[in-house]
Amino acid sequence: MEIGRIFGIKIVFNWFFFFFLFIYALMGRLVETVILFSVVLLHEFFHILVARGYGLNVKEVELFPFGGMARIDDLLEYDPGVESRVALAGPMFNLFLVGLAIIVYMNFSISLTHLMFFLRCNLLIAFFNLLPSLPLDGGRILRAILSRRLGYRKATERAVLLGKILAVFLLGGGAITAYLGFINPSLLIAAFFMFFAAHKEQTMAAYVFIRYLNRKQGELHKEGILKAGYLVAVENTPLREVVKNFTPKNYYLIMVVSPALKVRGTVTEGQVIDALMKRGNYLPIKKLLP
Repeated sequence: MEIGRIFGIKIVFNWFFFFFLFIYALMGRLVETVILFSVVLLHEFFHILVARGYGLNVKEVELFPFGGMARIDDLLEYDPGVESRVALAGPMFNLFLVGLAIIVYMNFSISLTHLMFFLRCNLLIAFFNLLPSLPLDGGRILRAILSRRLGYRKATERAVLLGKILAVFLLGGGAITAYLGFINPSLLIAAFFMFFAAHKEQTMAAYVFIRYLNRKQGELHKEGILKAGYLVAVENTPLREVVKNFTPKNYYLIMVVSPALKVRGTVTEGQVIDALMKRGNYLPIKKLLP
């Protein structure tokens, strides 16, 4: 359910979040409901701010109970370092809010009850999101680290697997506490959220390369013409260095040469991106030659 737009970015309310807030509202905790929604929204807003700072085009953000999932049209997988920093921005901003709230409390008279809930929300969202499991921010950081040697797709599969394992543990924890007579709906909702969102992340990752090619085709149809860019790369150059030279309005052909500048062959931009996704960004470009 779309709830509005911020700077042209569509904000979508996932039904898990809606259910989570509905339970809080039924428990007569309307103020806490507003605080939780605000904390999650601020968490995602800072992700958006940092992504925009890197020149990335954020189209949509889907809000979940413990964070969100941004749809970035630019190929963030080009640079795992950027993906890590964008992912880390949200939890770090939550910790900043904790410090800011403490300073405000020390200088102004505010409700201690609501302050404590605000602090717990920020700490929970910050540390929960740092767990190394997709779709959490920690999972994105883990994927960025693994993708350097495994490739984007395999790294995604491993981080998604950890996300699903975490979902099983949360579900088991919820079942055990329910058996002991203490029903904690947060654990059960978090378990279903983790499994659903991890599966969605896995599905989206399978279409990264297709989305990239579709965007190039869209640019070609929109402009009617797309410039062909030409690059020359020494055969041992890793793919991560090659893609740094790609720009949206061009489609590149890369001439691969030996250190003595003898031509070894030519590869296309599409081949480079596909190999980067499957085999990692440290793969030498010569491995793409027939």
